[in-house]
Amino acid sequence: MSSSGLGGNQLPRRRNGKQQACEPCRKAKVSCDHTLPICVRCQKRKLSSRCIYLAAPMTRPVPDAPGRNYADSKILGAGRTRSEPTITNFPPTPSTGSSQSPVTTAVVPVSNPKPTPESGPFIKSSGFFGPTNFSAVFMENRENLGNEEIQISVDSEPSYVPSYESLQSQTFLMLADKQQCGSPRVALGKKILHALPDQHTCKFLLEWYFEKCHECCLPKMSIMSQANSVWTTFGKQLNEPRLTEDLEHISTIICKNAEKSLEEYEEYDRWLEACSGVNLRWESLGAVFGALTTAILSLPERDAFFCTQRGDRRNRRNFSVEMKDCVQACVTLSNYMDLINSTMVSLLAKNLILQTVISGDASLVVWRQLGDLVAACTALGLHRQVDTGRPVSFLSESKNRLFTVIFNIDKGSALLTGRPPFLSYRYCRLRLPLDLSEDVLMKGGEHIQRALEQLDENGWNREGNIHPATSSRAQGQLSPVLNEVLELSLGDPEQCTGEKIKYLMGKLAAVYDSWPSYLHFKLTELGEVPDHMFWRRLCLKLIMLEHRLLLERLAYKQGALDGQSMIDCAREMLELTVLLWVQRDRFVEHHHDYDWMLMCWGVPSSGVLCVELLKQTKNPTGNTLRVPRSEIVQNLSLLIGFLEWVKPAAGNYQLCGRMRIIIKRILDQILNPSPPSSMPQAAQEAADTPGFDTSTNNVGSGVLGYDPSLFEPGTFDDATDNFDWLNNVDWSRGPWFDLGQDFSAARWS
Repeated sequence: MSSSGLGGNQLPRRRNGKQQACEPCRKAKVSCDHTLPICVRCQKRKLSSRCIYLAAPMTRPVPDAPGRNYADSKILGAGRTRSEPTITNFPPTPSTGSSQSPVTTAVVPVSNPKPTPESGPFIKSSGFFGPTNFSAVFMENRENLGNEEIQISVDSEPSYVPSYESLQSQTFLMLADKQQCGSPRVALGKKILHALPDQHTCKFLLEWYFEKCHECCLPKMSIMSQANSVWTTFGKQLNEPRLTEDLEHISTIICKNAEKSLEEYEEYDRWLEACSGVNLRWESLGAVFGALTTAILSLPERDAFFCTQRGDRRNRRNFSVEMKDCVQACVTLSNYMDLINSTMVSLLAKNLILQTVISGDASLVVWRQLGDLVAACTALGLHRQVDTGRPVSFLSESKNRLFTVIFNIDKGSALLTGRPPFLSYRYCRLRLPLDLSEDVLMKGGEHIQRALEQLDENGWNREGNIHPATSSRAQGQLSPVLNEVLELSLGDPEQCTGEKIKYLMGKLAAVYDSWPSYLHFKLTELGEVPDHMFWRRLCLKLIMLEHRLLLERLAYKQGALDGQSMIDCAREMLELTVLLWVQRDRFVEHHHDYDWMLMCWGVPSSGVLCVELLKQTKNPTGNTLRVPRSEIVQNLSLLIGFLEWVKPAAGNYQLCGRMRIIIKRILDQILNPSPPSSMPQAAQEAADTPGFDTSTNNVGSGVLGYDPSLFEPGTFDDATDNFDWLNNVDWSRGPWFDLGQDFSAARWS
């Protein structure tokens, strides 16, 4: 077990001239004796298969190269390029072949196992994430977590390509041409119409959408009416089997309609007539496809409905991606004449929301689509609505609702990613929608006036109903406060003072307290109120706590507060987050949003609590904060189960997998301290064996590649001195250990 017989070969050296440690020793931050081919420490700890020396440990492997096996190599030679890494073996083995020299160097491609096919067709590249992003609690003081282990991004190969021809690939340049037949637009429109499900399937999905799904961009009844007009007007041509000439004829009609500007009518009936039936537009058809996509995503993954479909549509993921593809294609065709209207802006908003579900909230395609949405919104002037003195109408309220939704989305995205928001309350006239039902708005006229008279002095309904506008109005009151919080967090640090933070805390609490009682969340009402009402109250409460926790963290950093209120806020936030999972059978139609909710609410709250538990583990008597250890550990354990429950088809599945592993390892460090040196040798070796678990809390950790060397004694000695040490792990950019493995292999469901 010595380095004799290696000839003139030398271990790779670091920039400071010192010899590089093997990977297990480097990760554990312990000294390595540099013995070749296996160091003494790894021999004692039964880690021979992992004892390798990397010349450039932080060099990312080249993806999609087959055949790489780290167990066959002991040193990765220096001087390699990203395209041709070299592997130096000590000594030659039968698996690598013989050589006349004791040291052989071979060019071997590096593999990076692809994600599961269900992970989506989009290339995920995270980009920049600022100090308020969902993983910010895990990012500060990075050096205490092993800075070298944190990758820069989560770029991945497009892992899923649907078997049908992607409509997005058809959105090439469509030059203006008076001739309709044979044009690229008509051809793309023909493909969209061909992808439209049959009438029976559409009816089932739209009925489920109308009954179960939440819609914030357009009144659901208007989408139902537009869908009915499609079958009423073109039903004969759309019946199976569909003929190419019939689809081309319909596409030509819709393309001609899209070349005309859409008039803005105050009354609902006239607006519907202008964009449906023989006047059908791509914006309207896109809204129908958006409703179909929402319904498909909200159905259980193994619902019997999918057994009635053919081909790839028997899989929920495939079916939803195909319908979402049609929404994007409708957006492209709507943009052809460089015309803009509120219906098109609502389609852009719907397209963005669906994109977050399919590709994940951290993907750059979502951020770019948000920029397009804001650009269209401001070009239409929705951010500067002028009070004309006219009575409230369907048109005016629709615009107010639409801009409020966009404003809320913009602030939520800025908070989630830590990037500056596209819109600022300083340059907008935010006119919140009135708390009116969709039925009243569509009836218009006197019905609206009578409903206005029944609202209270603050604009809320007195019946205790939670309409789609109710949630948007409530969140619209929180968004300006969040805008000010983002200015403190992302702006000039000198402007962030304890006085301003406390002022915003009071302002946030005042907004929540000003809401009517039927919007306030009460855990005791579970089962006593309708599930949809309980869901809305719970989400609004969590949104408020999300904003408050950010202020609490700022106040703690500034020394304005001692941290107790931050701990209490994080505890409540975590408890309500796991409640979503515990009561998941009540909210089946919202399961596709659970991965996003974990990002927004589960990760920040768990990070704060994990940090405090680690502090008290190190110094139980030196902390004055009240932390109910048992409650927090139980909720963190439930959160791990919640993260494990997220399906591979979810857009944020990989990020949830990363968070699950890190929270689990922190719990291991808290509950299973490193064994004392007096432990018998057999028990010591068993505890050090990779994948061996001595407690019931860690069943299956070996399957997930648990590396006990990450928690050697002393690893966290300096980490818990600083409350925010965990803020330095950026889960959106990559793991702090190798996550090239296929997560789906470790799932039992």
